[in-house]
Amino acid sequence: MRWLGKIFGGGAANIVALRKAIEQNRFADARLLAEQLTEQGVDEADTEELAELRKLAGDRLARLNMEEAFGFQRSGDDQRAREHLELAGELAISAELRAEVAQLLASEEPELLIPQNGHPHGSSDCSGCTPQPTISTGDAEPTFLDLETQLELVLTSYSPEVAGLYRSKGTEFLQAFLLSNAGDESSALLLWRQVPAEEQDALYFFEYGSSLARSGDPAEARPNLEKAVQLDPDLLLASEALVPVLVALGKTDAAFQHLNRLLESGQDPAFCHAHLAMLNLQLKNADLALSHVRQALANGVGDPQFLQLAASLLERSGALEEAENVLQALPAGGCGGGLSLPLAEFLLRQNRDLGKVLDSFNDACRQYPDNPRWQLRVAQTYLARNWRKEGLRLLQKVVGDPRLEPELQQEAESLLALQNS
Repeated sequence: MRWLGKIFGGGAANIVALRKAIEQNRFADARLLAEQLTEQGVDEADTEELAELRKLAGDRLARLNMEEAFGFQRSGDDQRAREHLELAGELAISAELRAEVAQLLASEEPELLIPQNGHPHGSSDCSGCTPQPTISTGDAEPTFLDLETQLELVLTSYSPEVAGLYRSKGTEFLQAFLLSNAGDESSALLLWRQVPAEEQDALYFFEYGSSLARSGDPAEARPNLEKAVQLDPDLLLASEALVPVLVALGKTDAAFQHLNRLLESGQDPAFCHAHLAMLNLQLKNADLALSHVRQALANGVGDPQFLQLAASLLERSGALEEAENVLQALPAGGCGGGLSLPLAEFLLRQNRDLGKVLDSFNDACRQYPDNPRWQLRVAQTYLARNWRKEGLRLLQKVVGDPRLEPELQQEAESLLALQNS
């Protein structure tokens, strides 16, 4: 979701957002967007582009970690060098890069990690310097950009007012900000702690706290984000960042209080109502959750994940027309602009438009052959259309698939038992 994106690197998953993240060299964001899109599905026409952008994002992050591995090795820290190299292996997508990393990891002599010229990928000597984010185009090797150019690439997605705040910062702040934006939180945190005291304003505590949160340390993130809010109550980014941190720490009451204060001050009602809906849902306050869902929708929340949550709550409450209208707002699927998969599943449950529903599930089977969920949905649609022979044959095939999620496995077994009774 948009408010989680700043903290945990997510965002509304669509192909346009993914392209923008790649263009801005926000490869950590791009990788997460690509994973979300792979899971939720895209138009058939975008499938090939998604695969390419996913590979580009993963490989760029892998290259960045390889650069850091070389940097740590030159400074004599072989353990951290290997950690970054192992991370590069996990991030790499292309077979060539995975093989390159595997070869380096298999080397028993640490010095073999460093290329023969002594510098990674032809970069100039920077022994002892902090590794810098890199970008590249095509199949060329990564190219180092100056700090100002990197900053401008990142700030293109910021409002002019906020971008101006970042441009006024010193070198340590900007280097930490760029490293964090590139997904290297460990190196960013080292630099955040070196920012001079006179520059430690609300924006600093927001960025430092957010970096700690992304690094999996919400306990340390909280006081820094609270300090940011205290120094500048109008810094909405910090106020929004604090909410998921409080939730992660189990401080539900504090999260409620903070969100209600934001609402009372008129700050971002869409964000506040969406999070109040999710908090009430966790506490099993269904009526309150539904009330906040409707207010969040009225204030323009358009995040696909939240829309699916909202539609689910509306459907459970019996507000079927509202639920369908919410699902209609999701990006359409298929090369012909057919139904989105969540909408197709909704219509299957309502036993409506089964021809279009079947087309959507068949498209999903072609796009995601390794996910048996969609084969199950095809089988269910066959049976809903009274095509019992075809439905039973496919259902019997998919019910034993070990890749089927437990909830779907139970669904398939119950349906098969019903058909055989």
